[in-house]
Amino acid sequence: MNLSSSPEAFSEEIDFSSYSRWQDIFRSWFWRYYDHLFQLILYNFGWFSTCLGVGWLASSLGILSRNQQWNWFVIYPAFVLECAISVPWALVIFKIFIEDNITFSELLADLRLCFWKALASIAISGLVLGLALYNISFYYRLQVSSRIWVFILIGLVATVFLYGLMMTFYQWPILFFQKPPFGKLLYRSFLITLGTGPSSLLLLFFSLLAVFFFVLVPFLWALIGFVFLFSLYVVALEKHFLRYKITYGEKPAGDFIKLMDLERQRGWRDIFKPWETR
Repeated sequence: MNLSSSPEAFSEEIDFSSYSRWQDIFRSWFWRYYDHLFQLILYNFGWFSTCLGVGWLASSLGILSRNQQWNWFVIYPAFVLECAISVPWALVIFKIFIEDNITFSELLADLRLCFWKALASIAISGLVLGLALYNISFYYRLQVSSRIWVFILIGLVATVFLYGLMMTFYQWPILFFQKPPFGKLLYRSFLITLGTGPSSLLLLFFSLLAVFFFVLVPFLWALIGFVFLFSLYVVALEKHFLRYKITYGEKPAGDFIKLMDLERQRGWRDIFKPWETR
């Protein structure tokens, strides 16, 4: 098979779905994370520190005080600010995992194109998810004679919440890959989540387990937490794009296949001698 063939030729010769299984998602993610481990720890610490700074400021202003009831109308701007300072860090991680390198000029150019769309998408998603949680809380406290309808409503809103949460995880990676118009960004995140339901649910379950573990061992947030979660969905989206025979830029599909075939050949021995296959 000629690796320089056109994407159309590859679509006829290769079963792309075999390269987008959850096993390949986790395999690619693990090896890329391992190959850049020290660099990613440094970037994660920077990401964590800037977010911690916003949290400290909000706490100093009394927004996140434990001694009083939280005002969600004040917390929401703090959430948006956290997201705003997260966009550059997320873009850096994307470039490490997908392009394997970072140049300041390219990073700055992409940030100019993506920043406001990234911030607007997460601001809207955060608002929708917050309203969903509020509705779940409202229905749970609702006093009615027939509780069955309350549980049905809670189930419907919880389903919308979970689906919206999965869409949110894909929005920034889609934006960094394709830089689509804002409306198409939301639309494509919807389609990707709809078309990869079981795989996305598995990723969400794994992410929630990771968050629970990080809460039990808080220093892991500073060590790997932010990058750990975001990078997983970056690699997952790359594999989902293959399923739909979508590539980014001018890079031919054969380059993806060649890289993943190499990743499939790596084993436990490469953890101790990664340079032999790099």
